[in-house]
Amino acid sequence: MVNKLFINSPVKDVIMLDIKLNLGSLQEPHPGIANVLMPLWRMSNYAKELERIGASFSFEKGLDALALRVKSRYSIINKVMKLIEEMLLTPVIDRLSDAIREARTSIGINREDTAVRSVAEALRILFGDHPYSRHPLAYDYKINYVTRDDVKNAIDALRVLSLTAVAPEDTVDINLPYANYVKVPISRFGSGDVDIKLEGKVQATITIAYPSYEITNLEGSFRVTVMNTVLGGMGLISRLYRKVRVEKGLAYYAYSMYWPLGSSGILIAMAGVRRDTLKEALDVMLNTISDLTISEEELSMAVKNRVGRLKVTGESPEGSAMLYSVIPTYGLPTDYYDKYINYISRLRPEDVSRELRNLSKQVIAVVG
Repeated sequence: MVNKLFINSPVKDVIMLDIKLNLGSLQEPHPGIANVLMPLWRMSNYAKELERIGASFSFEKGLDALALRVKSRYSIINKVMKLIEEMLLTPVIDRLSDAIREARTSIGINREDTAVRSVAEALRILFGDHPYSRHPLAYDYKINYVTRDDVKNAIDALRVLSLTAVAPEDTVDINLPYANYVKVPISRFGSGDVDIKLEGKVQATITIAYPSYEITNLEGSFRVTVMNTVLGGMGLISRLYRKVRVEKGLAYYAYSMYWPLGSSGILIAMAGVRRDTLKEALDVMLNTISDLTISEEELSMAVKNRVGRLKVTGESPEGSAMLYSVIPTYGLPTDYYDKYINYISRLRPEDVSRELRNLSKQVIAVVG
């Protein structure tokens, strides 16, 4: 089955699962329903039994999917899978009001976090009425209006987008219906800026967001991954950190991220600043992003960083499950990471410069 991927693990009695469910921002039948389902699932006796027998699990709601990550002893995996299935299919509906309150509190806390909120505001403008405009954790969801029927409908529509298992043997499946990821095209990207002032905040966060390649555009997304590494993805030696933090002393931190998703990619540059240095910091960030000169040394360092990080992450069952789960989720080629390494190893500085030159439709969000 194309939605399943097995990776042989050298750890003999440990299994790591990454299960993607159709409850990300893109696919929710009622926006925010996953934020309520997660506490409902954690409240169940099945969740308590999983913890009692030594299986750990966590949920992470993303823009494309809701990830359920499970770690267990391989010897008890059949019992673990049965408990997972029961947990997902029978949320503790009698505690809906408690789950709504917990979800509302979590969203409220995240909306007070300047970094999370600034990304949420940038997504809101960049994607407009597309589901990607709803930040998984900090969008202003109408949680209070979630009903028992909404929960029932979400469970009835629950599908597994992918199952990735890192285990000693390929014997694991989940007894839930599967479905393929379906791309939702973006009709247009928004641009502009927003500045939201929150009371009691010493620090403000600047987020600059650009649309980019979706993950199925292999070569485009590979190039932007390297471009992002040069720009702000190599920590202390990245351009943004050096220019904004080290040379100018204008920010507490400065970095960038690239999210290659199924329906679009997003390039995000961020910095934490004081209000009195905001304008200067923003100017330096924009000038740094618009610097098209890429040296051979800089490119080589970025490629080595990406390859090294990939290899280190893949050394653990948890890292392997996280890395390789994109393959069955988006229907990528099974040799996806071999293609990735081969392609970025042949990049030229002008290939990266071209991607910087093509950046457009920026959104600037300031919160704090």
